[in-house]
Amino acid sequence: MNKGLHTDIHRRELTALLKSSALINSSLHTNDVLNFAMKAAEEFMEAEASSVFELDLEKGDIAVRVARGEKGVFMTSKRLRPGEGIAGWVIQSGKSMIVDNVKREPRFSYRFDRETGFTTRSLICVPLTIRDRIIGALQVLNKKDGNSFTEEDAELLTALAQQIAVALDNAKLYQRLQENFELTEQELRITQRKLLRSERLAAIANLVQGVAHEVRNPIMSIGGFATRMKAELGEDSRLQKYLDIILSETSRLDKLVRDVKEIAAMQTVHLQKADVEGLLTKVVEEFSPIMSRQGIRLEADIDGGLPAMNLDREQISRALKNIIQNSIEALHEGGTLKIEAKELRSTIRIVIEDSGEGIDQDKLGSVLDPFVTSKTTGAGLGLTMVYQIVTNHRGELDIKSKGGKGTTVSLELPIGLEEEMEE
Repeated sequence: MNKGLHTDIHRRELTALLKSSALINSSLHTNDVLNFAMKAAEEFMEAEASSVFELDLEKGDIAVRVARGEKGVFMTSKRLRPGEGIAGWVIQSGKSMIVDNVKREPRFSYRFDRETGFTTRSLICVPLTIRDRIIGALQVLNKKDGNSFTEEDAELLTALAQQIAVALDNAKLYQRLQENFELTEQELRITQRKLLRSERLAAIANLVQGVAHEVRNPIMSIGGFATRMKAELGEDSRLQKYLDIILSETSRLDKLVRDVKEIAAMQTVHLQKADVEGLLTKVVEEFSPIMSRQGIRLEADIDGGLPAMNLDREQISRALKNIIQNSIEALHEGGTLKIEAKELRSTIRIVIEDSGEGIDQDKLGSVLDPFVTSKTTGAGLGLTMVYQIVTNHRGELDIKSKGGKGTTVSLELPIGLEEEMEE
C-alpha cells in the first residue's frame, strides 16, 4: 500500500471516529446511541447492514439490540444461544473475527438468513468490552462493492466498539437514574398529596374550634323550641310535619358539628399498650347483631398472639367502626364481610373487605377528603376521620375499590410507635 493511500485511509478512519463520537455522545438514549454508531460504521466501510448484540445475563442468552439494513426490522426480536454463530463465538471468546466468505466458515449460523431472507456473504465482528467485561458484540455485513473487509476495517470497528461500550454503559446508567428519579418523583407526589390532605384537616380543625360553639348553640335553641311547640300543638296540628322536619334537620346539624369537633380533637393521640386482637374482637362483636339481621356473612382471620402495641384505643376503635359501618351500608342485604389482621415485620396490617356496591374509580381519589360522600345520608366525614387517625399513628391507609365489585380498606400500623413519635 503506498503512503498516500495509507494516509487517506487513516484520514477517513479519523473522520469516521470523530463523526461517530459526536453522534454517540449527542444522546443518552441507548437505541439512539447504537443507531448513530452503526450508521457511521456502515458509511465508512460501505457496508449493507450492521447489528449490535447484547449479552443478557438474566436470561443467559444474547439479544439483537439494534439491527440496521434491508432486513433489520426482522432482526430486532431475535436471540442467540451462548456461543451460537459468529457473534456468539466472539462474545464467548472475546476475539474479533473477519470472514471473507461465510460459506467456508463453520462457525457461521444460517438461521437468521433463513428467517429474514437476508443473504450474508462476508462480515466483520468485534467484541463490546467495558472494564474487562464483555457485554456484547458489533457486527457489520457485506461490502457493497463485493470486496472483503480489511484489517483497517477491523481496527476502526474495534475503536468504535470502545466508544460504544462506554456510551452504552453511560446510557444505561442514565436510564437507571431516570427510573430512580421517576420513582422518587412519584413518592414525592404521594407525600405531597398526603401533606395537603393533612393540612386541609388541620385547617378544618382550627376553623371548627372557633365556629362549632357558635353554631351548636343556635341549633340547640332551635331544636329545643321546636320540641316544645310540637308538644303544645298536639298531634292534630297541621304544623307537626314541619316541626318534624325542623327537628330532623337540627339533629343532623348537631351530629355534623359533633363529628367535625371530634376530628378537631383527634389531632393528637394518647398512647397506651393495647391488645389488638381483643380490640378487634370487641369492635366486631358490637356489629354482630346488625350483621345477623342483614344476613351478612362474616369471615374473620385474626392471627392469635398479635403483639401488644402502643395505640390510642378510642381512636383506633373509632376508625375500625367507621370502616365496618361503611361496609355494612354498602352490603345492604346479604354479602360477605372479611376482616383480617396479621403481623408483618414491624407493623400490624388490618384488612377489611366487603363484597358491596363499591366506589367508582372517578370518586376513589377523593373519598378521604372531608364532606365527600356518595351516600344519601351523612356528612362524608367517616373516612376523613379514619385517615386522620391512621396518620396520627404514623400508619398507612390504602383503599381499593371498583363500582359493583366491593371495597378493601387496609390499615398498616407500626408496632414500635412510641419510640418513633418521641424522636
